[in-house]
Amino acid sequence: LKPLQLVSAYSLGSDTGAGGMASTKLDDGSAEPALTSVIDKISSAPAENCGKAQEAENYGKAQEADIEDIEVEQKVDGALASGGEVNIWELSNIGFILQYYAVGVIYGGLPSTVYGFFLGYLNVPGYVYATAGVVTSLPWSFKFFFGLMNDCLPIYGYRRKPYMVLGWTMCCAVLIVLATHEMPDPYHCRDADGNLNKHEVCNEEAKWQGGTFASLMCLAALGYVIADVAADGLMVEYARREPEGKRGTTQTTVYLVRTLGSVSSVALVGFGMNGKEYNGTFDWTLSFTQVMGIFAIPAGLMIPASWFLVQEQPIHKAERQSLRRYAAQAWELLTSKAFFFVVMYCFWEPFIGRISTTAGGLVKSEWAGVKNLQNQLFSLVSLFVFSAGLWQVKKRFLNYSWRKMLFGTAVFLNVMDACLAFLTIFDVVRNQYFYLGESILDEIPAAANFVVGTFIIVEMADTGNEGLTYGLLTTISNLGSPFSRAVGNQIFGFFKPDLSDSANYEADTQEFRNIVALSFAISYAFSFISLLFLLLIPNQKAEAQRRKLEWPRKSYYGGVTVALVIVALVYSVTVNFMTMIPETACSRFVGGSGC
Repeated sequence: LKPLQLVSAYSLGSDTGAGGMASTKLDDGSAEPALTSVIDKISSAPAENCGKAQEAENYGKAQEADIEDIEVEQKVDGALASGGEVNIWELSNIGFILQYYAVGVIYGGLPSTVYGFFLGYLNVPGYVYATAGVVTSLPWSFKFFFGLMNDCLPIYGYRRKPYMVLGWTMCCAVLIVLATHEMPDPYHCRDADGNLNKHEVCNEEAKWQGGTFASLMCLAALGYVIADVAADGLMVEYARREPEGKRGTTQTTVYLVRTLGSVSSVALVGFGMNGKEYNGTFDWTLSFTQVMGIFAIPAGLMIPASWFLVQEQPIHKAERQSLRRYAAQAWELLTSKAFFFVVMYCFWEPFIGRISTTAGGLVKSEWAGVKNLQNQLFSLVSLFVFSAGLWQVKKRFLNYSWRKMLFGTAVFLNVMDACLAFLTIFDVVRNQYFYLGESILDEIPAAANFVVGTFIIVEMADTGNEGLTYGLLTTISNLGSPFSRAVGNQIFGFFKPDLSDSANYEADTQEFRNIVALSFAISYAFSFISLLFLLLIPNQKAEAQRRKLEWPRKSYYGGVTVALVIVALVYSVTVNFMTMIPETACSRFVGGSGC
């Protein structure tokens, strides 16, 4: 991207009304339709109409002068695209904000049911519980393909709104299926007071029935991810129109709204699904299927809201990207050294850093004695901490070193988390409120990492390929987590006594405590090793733009990236879904004890 080409690919509209202007030139130097038609008329006009031709020529020059003024203005305020800053709080844009609130409801709500339902009601093995949370977020690994659909396959001229409608329709439909699905009996028997008797089993098969529910939750997540990708495409377009000093405001704002959506759904699960069969304390409870039915309501409301309350200008047929051109653009991005370094960070940092022990869930439930309500309440506090982190980044750290921010928060988290974990493992302090402090601390680096990731994506994007850039980088980032979970299941599946067997936690021997502590120590070691990959990312916005301008392109970078994504995607999807299938969940290959 050359300094004077920061706005070379945008379109200011094909019509030229009062105060309007003709379309700008495309990247390849060809003129867009409005200006081309003027030039054609000039060249073909007969001599007797030379007065009109001169008038048209003067008009064209005036529009080119206006475009140059826009370019100068952009260079002054540092915006990466034309059109001026967008007010996302206007009534005409309220559907854009609502997208993120609804996404937050489902994004926070589905995973929040996993602890009570999978570990409490079904009593699945530890590695299956760990994988269930990953499977419900697996669709995020396919964001690139949805971005491709947005950019190359517009529906009735619209690139964003129809996919929002389709995504929410799918999400709502699958949630209704979950709401009407027959529930198995709980794994443990219940006494006369409704309490679970963990020493008596009434439904042995329940622990292998989580796969069906996890798969349906994955499909529901697929729907809202499709809608989210379309909203993210608009978000990047808006963010690129912000002045450099304020660039990042749109991202932090919409993710604050998304976090508020998560707060509401987590509160619902915490108070509504806190029955004793869900590892809770209440005598009454909403069932898992009832909660899914409630989640279907906002998903359904977003179907009309996405069409009528989102402002999007339809594109002309001539502006539609072909798949061939899109693939060429993707390859051009992948061959950039600047983009390659970011890709390597986005994949390896979460992959290495999130290889974690399968003992976490059972330490939480069996040794720390965490109940579902307390778990969700602390999740709520965590979301507020996350929101506060986003706000602080927005107000104080927009121009602070990204590397220092991520390094400092990550070290702080791991040191504090290790203290809480080891004190619980060795029975120095076993208290649910003490142990849950870790979930709050975790949100500090999470907020920093999340916001910095979106900042980097905006800097890497060019006008016209926002969806492509966002899809590629977020696909690769989200791929690291399921890949690390698959590898983590396999690594910690070799530990004996079995880290995923709740009976070992009930026995609570010193030997087993040492094994669990070792597994946690290895997890922290992976997390610290992952910090080395911070050297791959730019330090701030100016360095990101400098890298794009100065660093070379090589086909080697694209080949390595494509191979890495294919291997990681196939491997992680295979292992994680094998963990969800009863016939293969016991396999040692996925972390089981053997079939």
